[in-house]
Amino acid sequence: MSELAWLREKEELQCALKGDVRSIQSIVTKLAKPGFNLAYKTLLNIEDAEDCVQESFYQLWRSKNQFNAKSSLKTYFFRFIFNSSFLILKKRKVKLWQGIENFSDSELINLNIDSTQHDESFNKILDSLAVEKALSLLVPSQRTAIILWAYFDYSSQEIAEIMSSNKNAVDQLLFRSKQHLKNYFGETNK
Repeated sequence: MSELAWLREKEELQCALKGDVRSIQSIVTKLAKPGFNLAYKTLLNIEDAEDCVQESFYQLWRSKNQFNAKSSLKTYFFRFIFNSSFLILKKRKVKLWQGIENFSDSELINLNIDSTQHDESFNKILDSLAVEKALSLLVPSQRTAIILWAYFDYSSQEIAEIMSSNKNAVDQLLFRSKQHLKNYFGETNK
């Protein structure tokens, strides 16, 4: 990120903290939706994701002087989402996959459903549920890394910043995540 872009984001954050409504709206507009998407894909629960985003905005406002030129405001905010998600998962201590227990893996993973029997939107729903279930089976750090990489197009270095880790550790998380997902989809398609 360029220093000029970082200075603009820092100034916008400072204006928001002073009560400037436009700056607040701008920051919330930029961060709320991607923050919710990351939280939901990590937590797989709408209420928990909403709580996570709310807590992350609270942390963002409280940490006003800690935002530095190492990352964008979005990356900085995602670090709060990551930390808050992990706290929620620790408190939850329950099986992450909850929901469509009535579907078997073969029903969820059947990517070659005959389009004459089901419309395309139904196929997309099944595919989405299959991916969601597969992601839920990953450990939280692997799930977060693969979500940031696949859905948000972050590099290993950027993910390392968000996760307060190093690039090599993130590369290992991504490798293991991909292996687990390949194995999962390979086993369920047999």
